[in-house]
Amino acid sequence: MVTIDKKAKPKIYTESDHMLKDLKDELAGLKSRMNLIEEEQEKNRNLLDQLSFQEDLSNELIASQHEETKINKENYKVIANVMHDLKSPVSNVVENLAGIMSEIDDKDAQDTLKECMNTASNVLSSFTEVEEFCLDAGEGLHSSQQPVDIKAFFKETVSGLQRELVHSAGHSLRLLVDKSIPEKSPLYTEAIKHCLEGLLKELLYNRSSASISIRIASEKSEMKYGIEISDLTILLEMDQPTDITWNESWVDSIQLNQHSLLNSGFNLLRIRDSLRKTGGQLEICKNADKVNGFKIYLPLTY
Repeated sequence: MVTIDKKAKPKIYTESDHMLKDLKDELAGLKSRMNLIEEEQEKNRNLLDQLSFQEDLSNELIASQHEETKINKENYKVIANVMHDLKSPVSNVVENLAGIMSEIDDKDAQDTLKECMNTASNVLSSFTEVEEFCLDAGEGLHSSQQPVDIKAFFKETVSGLQRELVHSAGHSLRLLVDKSIPEKSPLYTEAIKHCLEGLLKELLYNRSSASISIRIASEKSEMKYGIEISDLTILLEMDQPTDITWNESWVDSIQLNQHSLLNSGFNLLRIRDSLRKTGGQLEICKNADKVNGFKIYLPLTY
């Protein structure tokens, strides 16, 4: 028995068939691209929502910070006024003791009155320091960011400090600038000069001779929305540690070392407060538990 195989007729593709196939392929590609676009749009919407939330939150925080700053200024002014009022009776005590001493011939009585007068004078000086600190903290430095050539700015600033402060043969000051820093950036120039001068005075106050280096560098901190956030760092370091013992508590450390710090520690507090107002911070550098320098962090990007 013979079986006849049925063969399929060959399909002939016309020009229209080719066009339809191309259109189908193009349509499939369009659908794929549309899906990608929709996914991207959803991501963008989520990002916009997040940014909107961040903006609202930032506005609330800024408003709250302005209100807190206003209240703090008022508080500082109140304390400064109280200190000013307290100075008057203490000053009168010093003057009266001086007048009594001039009228007494007894040596022991004079010595006793002299000790009382010295104590009253120290109290008066302390009241003055508190008053000045509160006035400074209440007002702060009236400065704004200025776009500057960072290397040129620090070369000029450190040269000025060398001329003004490091004038004795026992001290030396050198500037080191890391290649990582950007060429130009907005900086609070007046605040930086003020803080560098104050910190340098603090170190010189504790050593009759020392070699001090000031190193300028840049440190990465984090990434936000694809933007690299970084800090400008300023490290002041002595070649030998001071006699100041510092622990984690500023309050305890200042109280412990008030006789070894400028203005009983108010100099450091002023500098710390000034840096915080510009978005920066001050870190104490130690060798073991002894202070041998300071490190300043200032935001380069936001």
